[in-house]
Amino acid sequence: MKQKLPSRRMREHPDLEQLKRQAKELLSGFAAADPAAAEEVNSHYDNATAATFALHDAQLVIARSYGFESWPKLKAYVDGVTIQRLVEAVRANDVARVRTMLNARPELANMTVSYGDEHRAIHYAVIHRWPEIVRLLMQKGANARTGIHPHRDATSAWTLAHERGYDEIIAIIEEGEESRGTPEHAPETVADAGGADEAARAAVANGDLEWLRARHAERKLANPVQWNSGGMLTVAVRNNRFDALKLLLYYGFDPDERVSSGEGDWTAYSQGYPLWYCAALGRREMAELLLDHGASPNVHVDSSGSPVYSAYSHKQWEMVELLRQRGGLVTGDIAALYRQTDLARQMLSSDDGGVLPEGFKPHGKSLAEELLRFGADGGATEIVRMSLERIDWVREDPRWLGILASPLSFWHHIPWLDAGNKDFGREGYLECFHLILRSCDVNVVGSFGRTILHEIAAMGDWIGGDEVAAFGRAALDAGAHMDRRDDILKSTPLGWACRWGRVQLARALIEHGADPEESSAEPWARPRSWALKMGHHDIVSALS
Repeated sequence: MKQKLPSRRMREHPDLEQLKRQAKELLSGFAAADPAAAEEVNSHYDNATAATFALHDAQLVIARSYGFESWPKLKAYVDGVTIQRLVEAVRANDVARVRTMLNARPELANMTVSYGDEHRAIHYAVIHRWPEIVRLLMQKGANARTGIHPHRDATSAWTLAHERGYDEIIAIIEEGEESRGTPEHAPETVADAGGADEAARAAVANGDLEWLRARHAERKLANPVQWNSGGMLTVAVRNNRFDALKLLLYYGFDPDERVSSGEGDWTAYSQGYPLWYCAALGRREMAELLLDHGASPNVHVDSSGSPVYSAYSHKQWEMVELLRQRGGLVTGDIAALYRQTDLARQMLSSDDGGVLPEGFKPHGKSLAEELLRFGADGGATEIVRMSLERIDWVREDPRWLGILASPLSFWHHIPWLDAGNKDFGREGYLECFHLILRSCDVNVVGSFGRTILHEIAAMGDWIGGDEVAAFGRAALDAGAHMDRRDDILKSTPLGWACRWGRVQLARALIEHGADPEESSAEPWARPRSWALKMGHHDIVSALS
């Protein structure tokens, strides 16, 4: 039986009494065999019967429908124990309040602020240099090695402390990590998979079928119709445990495996990981098993595309054919990324005529936006050109930064793109960048205060310095400002160029008037400080 995603969304100011009334109404509806109540109960509670289903069970269902593991955790959220409130307490250095909140909901220690903001409480504790709060967060399981999109390597709490010279913070983080201990040969599992039973996931990873059977017989295996089934099918696929996958599907686990992260009004859901990983790893037998049980080849994994996309991106051409035979679609993202210009044009024409099949339509955005983004990712100049004609955003729309960054950020996929497409050249990326620049304000600002000049400075080290400088000059010629500081590294684009070792770009910025001294900046955030601490001595010379 396929699980249902939670349908309830938390209102801005939740009220516990109202939630209690919802639980009572659900209990009454289920007892009266109301179809809607029965569907919600069966989506979040295993083997419910009207004779035994009680108020505390209804409260559990209500909690799960809002994305919480239990009624007490939902109550704590309503009482103000939220990630946003925790961050407020951290920034205020309110140690007692932080301790109280973490005792009530320790999972907050490692929760991101929102779906679009990957800051964690420990980032703020490090940035503000609060050692006691860092220690509390580490004791409750905070991960100090996880950074913030899109530059996670440069923005983990540990890296921020290290690059600012906060030695006492580094010592606390490393002490906390050492006290937890890490198994030397732990099986691969899925992080943040919706509160699943860790022992069950370990049993799946190790192929311990007897343990799973015994747990199921005791009715203690994760509910097969819950949204938080825990990523166990994905664990089975990634660890190549066919028998465990087969057993879990027999028990009724959802082949598309919905999982969630977050809390309350920003709970985010994803699905489709098992088949996506089958496609990526070329595990045909597992893929066929999942498809036979109803897995969708077109469902999109959060930020990772569909299984068809996964098969394309990992050059699993036999998997591409299998998925297409089973209803998989080559959608706009795939067509654009692989420069299938005629197919993209056909899609746009069908969309204009209102006859584009439903499966081809991206979620939450227009087809033109989808083609534009992935066309820029793939250096598909003609697809970018035809898509821009259908984009009506104002020039200052912040969405433009992500589009401007697309020709930069996807170059790290060039090796596998080239492997399947020998005629793909690199020149298309800069041309796409120029095309997009004509449609937008080059100074749009993105998350944590980044501009496109910051993004250019942080292009991957597999990209040549001359190519980086060419992008930088294009942005400067379009009027890019050089004095904007981001909100995490507190640095200008020149500071970023010094941190990432981009000497040609640094010289171009200085030639255009960038201040090499930046005496008003914090000492650790000045261009020379970045160049020295990162060992980029050629840039130190260029700054002189």
